[in-house]
Amino acid sequence: VRLHEDFTRWTEAFDAISLDLLSLTYPESCIGSMRERLLLGALWPIAFILLGCSALAFHALGVWLVSDRKLASVDDLRNDLSTMAIGTREVRSSCVRTTLNMLYWAVFVAYLALPSASRSIFKAKQCESFLTNALTRERRSYLVADPDVLCSDDDENYGGLDVYFWGFFALWPVCVPLIFLALLLSIRKAVRVRRITPLARACRFLWRDYDADFLFWEVVDLGRKLFLASLVLFIDIEYGSSKLLRLVVASVVSAFFLGALALARPFKRADDLHLACIAN
Repeated sequence: VRLHEDFTRWTEAFDAISLDLLSLTYPESCIGSMRERLLLGALWPIAFILLGCSALAFHALGVWLVSDRKLASVDDLRNDLSTMAIGTREVRSSCVRTTLNMLYWAVFVAYLALPSASRSIFKAKQCESFLTNALTRERRSYLVADPDVLCSDDDENYGGLDVYFWGFFALWPVCVPLIFLALLLSIRKAVRVRRITPLARACRFLWRDYDADFLFWEVVDLGRKLFLASLVLFIDIEYGSSKLLRLVVASVVSAFFLGALALARPFKRADDLHLACIAN
C-alpha cells in the first residue's frame, strides 16, 4: 500500500535541506556498488570534520606566524628567558583555543550529519518483499537501495555488507550519542552553577537551548531521531516494508515523546517548545 503522490508531494521540499550529500549530487546507482555507497555515506562527515579541523589549524598557524607578539629571532629565544616563557604560554594558549574550536566544529558537523549518516548505513538493511509465487504465497525480499541484492544470508553480497553495517552502526548511532553524553557529563557542574568553562563553551551547541535541569535532553532527542529514522528498520527486517507494524511503533514512540516534551518543558524559550511540539 502506497500513499497517493498528491499527499506526499509536499514532503519533497524537505529533501533540499537534507545533509545526505550523496543523494543531492549524484543518483546513488551511479556511485557504485552498495558497499561503496555505504562507505561514502558513513565516511563523508568524517572527511568534512577533518577538512574543517585542518582549516582551523592552518588558520591558527597563520595567525601565530604573522602576529607581532611572536619571537623576533632565535637569538631572542636563547637570550631572554622571559620572552621564551611568554612565547610558550602564547603557543599553549593558541593550541588550546584551536583545539576547542575543532571540538565545536566536530560536534556541530556530527550533530547535523548523524541522522543522514545513520539513514545511509541502514540502507544496507532496508529490504522490500515481493510476492514471487501466487500459489504458495512465497515472498522474497530485496535491498531497496540495490534490487540486485537478495536480503538473505545465502546472498554473498548481502552477507558481505554485515561487517560494514555493524562497524558503522557502532560508530554513528552508538558512539556519537555516547560521546555527546560524555561531554555533557563533564560540563554539567559548570553549566548548573553558570560558570561556563572553555569546554562548556565549545559544547554549547548541545545545551544552550535547554534549562540546566534538562542538560541531557539533546541526547534523548537524538535517540528519538535515530529510532524513527533508522532503528525502526530493525522491526521485521525482511517483510516490514509491506506491513504497518513499523508505522504503528513509530507513531506510539512519537506520541510518548510528545507527552514527555509537553510535561518536562525543557527549553528555555517558549517558542522553541512550541516548535518542537509541532514538529512531533
